[in-house]
Amino acid sequence: MSFRDASVAWALAAHEVLAETATGYGHFVTLEELAERVQEMSGVRTGAPRRTWMDAILRKVARRCHSAGEPPLTALCVRANHTVTDSYKYVLELAALPVPDDLEVHAAYARWQCYATYGTDVPAGIPPLTPKVAARRAGNATAVRTEAPVVAESRIRLCEECFIQLPASGVCEFCHPTR
Repeated sequence: MSFRDASVAWALAAHEVLAETATGYGHFVTLEELAERVQEMSGVRTGAPRRTWMDAILRKVARRCHSAGEPPLTALCVRANHTVTDSYKYVLELAALPVPDDLEVHAAYARWQCYATYGTDVPAGIPPLTPKVAARRAGNATAVRTEAPVVAESRIRLCEECFIQLPASGVCEFCHPTR
């Protein structure tokens, strides 16, 4: 199966998993859990490292949500440390919004919108941060860093069609395989 076909199957499954996740207030899914569930649901497996393909899937879901006027379901997908993934910034790009100073709070409001849209009773007040993020901010996490690491702006180039990291040649091996 081509990567393009696999990514469509994975994106459909990811949308379904994230919509199901939104039916429970405060629920979210880690990137690792989502990657495993989309492969299981779609019946399409890969041995490729998750980091090489999951960003493309989350971007596809973000585009679908944006085009359909749905809330950004990708806000429900977080890293193991409960912070939003880098692909969450794509949600802001699609909406032509600037990246806020506090991306975690922005994502908390987006998750709140997902919960409300998918039938969850949302309490009044301020939406909660994910548990590990809230613990770090409250200073209660003993084995967790108190600040997010400073990450330099990436110079990684992505394929404009499938969002996979391009090799040094600049030609996507998935979209333009050599024979």
